[in-house]
Amino acid sequence: MENAVKKLIDQAAHWDGYLEKKSNAQLDDFTANAGSGNFTCFARDYKTHTGQNLQAQPWCAMFVSEVFVQAFGLEVAKKLLGGSLYHYCPTGVNQFKKAGRWAAVPEPGAVIFFTNGQRAYHTGIVTEVTATRIKTIEGNTSGASGVIENGGGVCRKAYSRSYGKILGYGLPDWSIVQAKEKKAGWQQEDGGWRYYLGNTGEPVKNDWYQDDGKWYWFDGAGMMVYDTWYKYQDHWYYLGADGAMVKGQQTIDGKWYIMDDRGRMIMEPVVLTPGQDGALRWRGLAEE
Repeated sequence: MENAVKKLIDQAAHWDGYLEKKSNAQLDDFTANAGSGNFTCFARDYKTHTGQNLQAQPWCAMFVSEVFVQAFGLEVAKKLLGGSLYHYCPTGVNQFKKAGRWAAVPEPGAVIFFTNGQRAYHTGIVTEVTATRIKTIEGNTSGASGVIENGGGVCRKAYSRSYGKILGYGLPDWSIVQAKEKKAGWQQEDGGWRYYLGNTGEPVKNDWYQDDGKWYWFDGAGMMVYDTWYKYQDHWYYLGADGAMVKGQQTIDGKWYIMDDRGRMIMEPVVLTPGQDGALRWRGLAEE
């Protein structure tokens, strides 16, 4: 959840200092063509996503909706906002309430709604909560104290937690975007070892895997096989105490074996000859 909340807040913070435009031009520039016409890139994108052309209209709710889209994509944003993007604050309140995601207690990543005494009339995104203060990022506001519901820019704001104009909070269901942690590399579990592929988060199963120059075999449960013989494609291999395939001359259970450079047990006659250091080396008779 923390990563999703940070992603949302970082995306909202990206727009800090953005000013609305006096006309439908240079909508993506932060300060160019600034004016009081309520033209924004958020209304333009909201039309793309909903079909509703609300350019030149108050845009605090469209800012919130489009920041969610930018952070998580359209379909996920809809779910996080209670079912749909919204441009009218009472609609956002009703969506969160219907989804069972309405609260009186704030938390980072929540959508804050303010009331004018009759209805919700301004909204933003909570960025931080302390014992006494609530910090936000809002669209169509200004840096002046208190709620400024048509201030013309994206600003960071702060309020007392007891501020009377706070109506409540919509809490996105972060489980929607909480990605399952992908395991990677060696993991000791279930009394043995598995090797997880970071790109999929799944363990190697019924297959060989090479790590740090050594080969390992993993069974159908993804467990590393060790300290045993294993037959694969008509060849016998020995997997050592550390699970690694052994090669060369080996003493196993008091018996001598020779494995070739691919780890396969040699079944054909071989010739052993001492090297300059006196150690025995082997070669197949076919190599003579």
